Amino acid sequence: MAEFQIVDSQRLLSSFVFNVDRVTVVGDETFYRDVVRHPGAVAIVAVNKDDEVALLRQWRVTLGHQHLEIPAGTCDVAAEDPLATAKRELLEEIGATSEEWTELCSFYNSPGWTDQTTVVFLAHNIELTESRPSGPEETAMEVEWWSRAQVQQLLQPGCFLDGTATIGLRTWLSLP
Repeated sequence: MAEFQIVDSQRLLSSFVFNVDRVTVVGDETFYRDVVRHPGAVAIVAVNKDDEVALLRQWRVTLGHQHLEIPAGTCDVAAEDPLATAKRELLEEIGATSEEWTELCSFYNSPGWTDQTTVVFLAHNIELTESRPSGPEETAMEVEWWSRAQVQQLLQPGCFLDGTATIGLRTWLSLP
């Protein structure tokens, strides 16, 4: 197996959410890869006292239509740990707090082109307060409450969810 070494990296794009670097790699030959550098993200499986999970119906520019997701957000505050980010995002997106948090899992989103990782938390027995949406998409999104049976149907083949929601909801459903 060839050994690879990164020998150079040049910034191609800087945005408010991510950067793109062109990376020079040496192995049996020299080649280049464009890599999206992302600060990471959190996602929350938010469960109320009735054992229903919060799903967000939110318009996404990448898809050009509304999409069903779990609450999530970018780790975009310097030195903020993932749990603090999750608590901030849950309050911002659905206006909820919780005293019962569990880290469910973490994963690389798509290591072929980005270094983004996502940490998924479970927030039990959430308490609703007032949401603090940020941006036009969040202001227009709708919060829906789904039972375990409804979520199981949503995860059947042919239904489209993003990877973060799929991983978070499947992990939640697998808990005893």
